[in-house]
Amino acid sequence: MRIIVGADHRGVKGAIEVVEMLQSLRYEVQYVGHLDQTLVDYPDQAFLVASAVSQGRADRGILLSGSGIGTCVTSNKFTGVRAVVAYDQWSAEISRAHHDCNVLCLPADLVGPAELRKIVGKWLVTEFEGGRHERRLRKVHMVEQGLDPHAYREE
Repeated sequence: MRIIVGADHRGVKGAIEVVEMLQSLRYEVQYVGHLDQTLVDYPDQAFLVASAVSQGRADRGILLSGSGIGTCVTSNKFTGVRAVVAYDQWSAEISRAHHDCNVLCLPADLVGPAELRKIVGKWLVTEFEGGRHERRLRKVHMVEQGLDPHAYREE
């Protein structure tokens, strides 16, 4: 699995932890964040990560910022990207199992290094359940195309 990781200035320390974890688990990792805490705007990092996922240059993306909210909002502007802010293992698990999220946004100001690793670990191993969730994701895709999901019909 190809994973791209980015971070703004508030997420750098956590991102380095995450990158080291991913590398130790033998994932193919690209880090596009900075290595120091110089000012970096979250939309810049979200653009790099979400565009890579949207265009198929990465299978999944992980972003770290202060709250995770801005990176999530920005990432969800890209076609095919389903980003989530996960504050704990449960939200990470549900984001994959029910929503097939492919970008994980983490709140570095709120979650310490040990919990970050647990959240990322849960997110990586959780598979999409499919089933009833597939219909819902097809409707999400319709919204992404500017279509009314009420018009959805099973084939």
